[in-house]
Amino acid sequence: MIKKLRTSYLMPAELAETANKYVAINANLSTTDPFIARITGLITNDIIQLNQAITAVRVNKLVDDVAAADAARDDLFIGFKDLIDAYKRRTSQTLKDAHAQIWPIIQQAGTRLYLLGYTEQSGKMEALFDELDKAENLAALAAMHADGLYEELKQAQEDFVTIYNNRLNEDTLKNYPTLKEAKSKTTPHVNILLDALAILEETEPGVHDTLINQMNSITTEIMAVARARKSRGEIEGESEVGF
Repeated sequence: MIKKLRTSYLMPAELAETANKYVAINANLSTTDPFIARITGLITNDIIQLNQAITAVRVNKLVDDVAAADAARDDLFIGFKDLIDAYKRRTSQTLKDAHAQIWPIIQQAGTRLYLLGYTEQSGKMEALFDELDKAENLAALAAMHADGLYEELKQAQEDFVTIYNNRLNEDTLKNYPTLKEAKSKTTPHVNILLDALAILEETEPGVHDTLINQMNSITTEIMAVARARKSRGEIEGESEVGF
């Protein structure tokens, strides 16, 4: 059985290395499935982008401050979104109405906007704030006791923009994707590759055992490293690049 890769545990450099090994194994074993070939082609390009993003951070360590500010606003947005979503389960009609008023606005902005690149995410969040700052929507947020968290989210966005504008050397990094952008493109392609191999394994039992075993060996090795780091409580404090 093909093993899943917990990409959320991996530093960008670890993801790039693992993805590269996956591609190499499929190339070495000459996997003939055309869909697998297309996916590995996409991953090859993803690895280039991810390595460029890692290089950009090495060139300019000030990006770490931007990444930290981005992570802070991401956490607050997820908490805010989840809090609003929880009110759909309340029995009070007033609270249900407040949820029904606010939730479509969040959906319009994008419930997963935290996965977007820095500038696109900022634009989406500013548009979200424009809507939520209307008097009737602020009243609905207050009814759900979400107004305090909302203000924290707005402050986190403001802090991010300040740090981004003041400290990011765009001239140096303008030709490179951000780590967040590069990783968000790589992760789904790697997951699709593993899912496709799982289907091959199920539909053609025994035919791809060598490939599956070697893929699993790569996954086991990197996850052992990642889990050991996580168990030591270091994963949150380490550099996003993971040199």
